[in-house]
Amino acid sequence: MKRPVLFLDFDDVICLNAPYGGYAVKAAIDQGSFRSAQDLHEKLFDSEAKRFLAAIDDEFRPVYVLSTSWRLLFQQSELIEILNYCGLPFVTQRLHPEWSTPVQQRQGLRAAEIKSWLALHPEFSDGWVVLDDKLSGSGFKMWNPQDRSFLVLCQEYVGFREAEYSRLRDALQRRVR
Repeated sequence: MKRPVLFLDFDDVICLNAPYGGYAVKAAIDQGSFRSAQDLHEKLFDSEAKRFLAAIDDEFRPVYVLSTSWRLLFQQSELIEILNYCGLPFVTQRLHPEWSTPVQQRQGLRAAEIKSWLALHPEFSDGWVVLDDKLSGSGFKMWNPQDRSFLVLCQEYVGFREAEYSRLRDALQRRVR
């Protein structure tokens, strides 16, 4: 089975920003208290979203590329620490060496950032999926219907749930055939 790349967003996908979000983590890191912040570790990423992502990882072993805006707030080493401490070490274990999409001049161009990353990595041109949210993913409507069929958008404040899991699993199955 070939390993697909999964472009992963955080906000409104695995992090619902309640009770914690990226800025709470940034403050804890800046204050040197992140490693001891057990409540933050347990509640930053939604437990159901983590469970669904782990199931995807177990079945497909994707290569991960972070398309989240958190890459603007944190260094790579900090993101790895966050993912490891907060229950997603399998993501860090399978990060692509070019671990994030390139930052565009204007925000809100997630779709363009992903296309730019894919242009630099043609080996994944027919082996990718996107897990994002509807707000950040508004630029995807410009993609052709074929490409959009490998895009799974989560509802804001709800995140990665069973319906999205099923759609992502289907998209990955079509990619690895």
